[in-house]
Order: sequence, then C-alpha cells, then structure tokens
Amino acid sequence: MKKLILSLALLLSTLGIVAQSSMKLTEGQPVFVYSLPKMVFSIDVEVEKTTQKPGQFYQHSERYLATNQVIKEEKTFFKLKSITLKPIAVPDPKRTYQIEAKGGKSDNFITVDTRGILCGVNVPSPVEKPVKPIIAIESENSESNSLLPLSEEYLMAGSSAKLAEGAAKQIYRIRESRMTLLSGDMDNLPSDGKAFDSMLKGLEKSEQELTELFVGKKTIERIKYNIHFTPDSAYSNRVLFRLSALRGLVDATDLGGSPYYISFDVEKTAARFSSIKSKTESTTLNTILPANTKVTITDGVKALYTADFYVPQFGVVIPVSEQILATPKIKIKVDNLTGRMLEIER
Repeated sequence: MKKLILSLALLLSTLGIVAQSSMKLTEGQPVFVYSLPKMVFSIDVEVEKTTQKPGQFYQHSERYLATNQVIKEEKTFFKLKSITLKPIAVPDPKRTYQIEAKGGKSDNFITVDTRGILCGVNVPSPVEKPVKPIIAIESENSESNSLLPLSEEYLMAGSSAKLAEGAAKQIYRIRESRMTLLSGDMDNLPSDGKAFDSMLKGLEKSEQELTELFVGKKTIERIKYNIHFTPDSAYSNRVLFRLSALRGLVDATDLGGSPYYISFDVEKTAARFSSIKSKTESTTLNTILPANTKVTITDGVKALYTADFYVPQFGVVIPVSEQILATPKIKIKVDNLTGRMLEIER
C-alpha cells in the first residue's frame, strides 16, 4: 500500500503559509504539523443606556405648561436589547498532529489556513476576511446654549420663576408660528418644499429644547459588548455575564448584577464512533465528526437566544483511510470551522 507523500516544495510555493505552519525536520525527514479546530463563540451583547436629567424649570412646569409629567431627579439605567452569537475557529492544541513524508515523490499536498487549521488535501487555501474588532461607541449629546432668546426684562429679573415665564411664552410663540406655517396663513411662505421642511424642523427643534427645560431630557444610547466563550464540556445554566440596572454589563462574578446563563446541550450522535481511535503516527490525517449542540442563553426565566451548532471539541476524531490518502491527486475538502470532512473527489 502506498503512503501519502507530502510535497513540501509545492506547499511552500503554492500556499505561502510557512509563517503560519509549524515545520521541522526529524531524522532527515520533513514533518508537517496541522491542527483540528476548536470552536469559540463570539457573543455580542447590545445594552440600552437611558439617562434622564431634570430641567432647570421643572418646579414651574405645572404652572406654565400645565403638566406634572416631568423628570425630577437625574437617573441612569441599563437594560438588555439583544444578544447575537457567532462561532469562530481556533487551533485545538489537544488535537494537533504531525505527518512525516516518507518514500518517493508525490504531488499531494495538505492545505491549512493562516492559523494552521486543516482545510484538506490538494485544495486551495481559503481566503479569509480580516475580522474588525467591535468598538462600543456612545452617542454624544451636546447641551444647547441658545435655549433662552429672552428680552432684557426676563434676563434682568434674576428669579427662576421669571425666567420660566419667559421660556414658556417663547414656547407658545413657537407653537403659534408653526400652526401659522402649517395652515399657510402667512404673508411670506417658503419658496419650495425644502425650505418649508427646514423651517418646520427648526421650529420643532427650538420648541423641544425649550420644553426640556421644564419636563427634563431623556437620552438613549446603544452600547455593544463582545464576549468570547470557549466551551470545553457540556454546560447547564452557567453564568455568562451579569447586567446591573445602574452600571451596565458587569463580570459574571459581580453579584451586583442580574445573571444571564448559557447552556450547551450536546447530542450523543457520535457515540457509535467512539471505538475508532485516531492515529498519531506518521502519514495519518485526522478529521472530526462534530457533535450537534444546542446553545441556549437565558435570563433564568425565558430563552433569549437558541441555535444549533456542530461543535468540534465535543465530537470524535476520525482518521482518514491511508488507502484514500495514497490515491494520486485525491481532493479532500475539510471544513476548517468544524473539522468535518465535506467532500472527497477522486
């Protein structure tokens, strides 16, 4: 029976992955090292941050604006908006193997990706897109300094009640101007729709800014957090993170936040292959029969995220037949995310 011969010269010239692959010489024979994948879950947690600030005239809101629905104290609180999960592959150090090239010559070569994870035999190296890190960006809300275009009478008064009266009158004047604009009862209407829309938005913005002096201001921001979680065994209701209503996302060990749990329910479909032991000797190529795993994230009461994944570290290592590997120019495609053999092309 012929052995699979690794053509290292072809590997170097064709794939250009020397920097990402471990290669060494043992007793004068070339050795190629490859890894099977281990799945890591990249979890994006989106949190909504709400900040409430009272207006400087909130005590006069009922008198001048006839409303008591106002913010009376400064407050910040957080709540969960969404959870998304994406699997990524990293080399599994427990499933890293070497192949020695022995015998004559062959055009067969092994392909790995830039991390050294097995992709197959006689197949091109996959093109990998660069991963951009997630950056949490909070929206900035600038305070307006032109909220009180008041006359000298109000500015010289020096009392909060007098300033509130002037602001309230300005609000009512803006409302009258907007109603006149909308009804078309003006001597000089805007020349076109764009100018009309711009004028209307300007009035609405001025009214909102002045009204916030009485009812207060609410700012809503979205913040994204990224968590990497690597399961090594089946888990049931393990704390993934905690969320504090006052501080946002906190560590899983911080008891000041409400816990969110992650579970991995592994199907034992690979049990009948457990008697097949992978070979670590030379000229052996290993793949994985990954285990179908249900991943669930809950708040302890209801499920917030549920999906099925084929997780390689829960699966069984399956060696490729040496007879198949000895076939000249055989093509074997391996999924570098799960380690599963996808296709054999003779």
